[in-house]
Amino acid sequence: MRKEQKILLLGTGECGKSTFIKQMRIILKGGFPEEQYEYYKRVVHKNLLQAATSLAGAMRTLYIPYTDPTIAHDMVPLIEEFNENMEPYLLDSNKLETIRRLWEDQGVQECYDRRREYQLLDSAKYFLDKIAAIQDPTFKLELQDILRTRVRTTGIIEEVFNVDKINLRIIDVGGQRKERRKWIHSFEGVTSVIFLASLSEYDMYLQEDSRKNRAEESLQLFQTILNYPWFKNSSLILFLNKKDLFEEKIPHSHIGDYFPAYDGPPGDVSYATKFMCDMYQNCYMSISTVNDERALFLHLTCATDTENIRRVFDNVKSTVLQKNIAELNLG
Repeated sequence: MRKEQKILLLGTGECGKSTFIKQMRIILKGGFPEEQYEYYKRVVHKNLLQAATSLAGAMRTLYIPYTDPTIAHDMVPLIEEFNENMEPYLLDSNKLETIRRLWEDQGVQECYDRRREYQLLDSAKYFLDKIAAIQDPTFKLELQDILRTRVRTTGIIEEVFNVDKINLRIIDVGGQRKERRKWIHSFEGVTSVIFLASLSEYDMYLQEDSRKNRAEESLQLFQTILNYPWFKNSSLILFLNKKDLFEEKIPHSHIGDYFPAYDGPPGDVSYATKFMCDMYQNCYMSISTVNDERALFLHLTCATDTENIRRVFDNVKSTVLQKNIAELNLG
C-alpha cells in the first residue's frame, strides 16, 4: 500500500490557507480544469460585489462624501443584493459599471486608504483595478486572478498530491472561530502542521470581534496549537504570509501603535519583520521543552506568488518531509 503523509493547514480566517492549496494545484497538478475557470470567474464577480459593498458601507460609517453623490443612490440595490453566503454568479453590465464608477470616485479612494478601519478583502484593489478588463465580455481569467479570489472555507477540505511516490494529503480547514470546533476531526495521524499567519494583519481587527487584534488572535491560536497533544510528534512549519502586503503597509502604519513592545524605528520593514518573527519564535520557545524533538521551520511567504511558494515547498519537502520519509524507511 502506498505510504501517505497527512499535512494539516491551520490558522485564523483569511491567512492564506486556501491560496496555498491553489498553489499546490498549480505546482503539482499543472493548474485547473476549464470548468474551474468558469467557477472562479463567477467568484471574481462576487468578490467585486463584496468589495464594492464594503467600501460603500465604510463611506457611510466614516462619513466620507462621494465626489459624485449619485453613486450612493446607485449602490443601494447592490448593497441589498450582496450576501456573503450566496452562490457566486456573473453580474450584469449595469452593475459592473456602477462598481467601476464607485472605484473611480475620489472619496472612495480616500476611504480605501483607511481600509484598516473596516473589513475589506485583501484582493479588493487587485480586482477593482481590473474592472474595465472584467467588464469586457471576452475577459479571460489568468492563474493570478484565481489565486486572488476569496471563498470562505467552511468545514474540512482535503486534497491529495503525489510527490516523489508519496501521497500528500493536505487538509484545509476554515479559520473563523465558529469553524475551529470542527478541527479536532482532522487531528489524528498528522505528519506535519503548517500554520499560516498573516503578517499584514497587525493593524486589523477580527470580523467576529471588532475589539480583537487579528495578529494577537493568530499568535494565541498558534500557542494553542503548540500545546495540543495530538501534534507532539508532528513537524511544525510556520508560514508568515502576505509579506508583500506587510511591506506595503509598514511605511504608512506604525506597528508600535498596536504592539507597544516594538522598539524599532517606524517604517522599517526589516526591523518590523524581525519583530513579528521573534514573537512567534518566542512563543514556540516558551512552549517547547528540553526533550521536545519538534523543530520549528519558519518561512516568509507570499501565497499569491507561485515562484515563492514553489521555493518554500521545495525547502519544506527537503527538510521536514524527507525526515518523515526516512522514518518510514522510504528514503
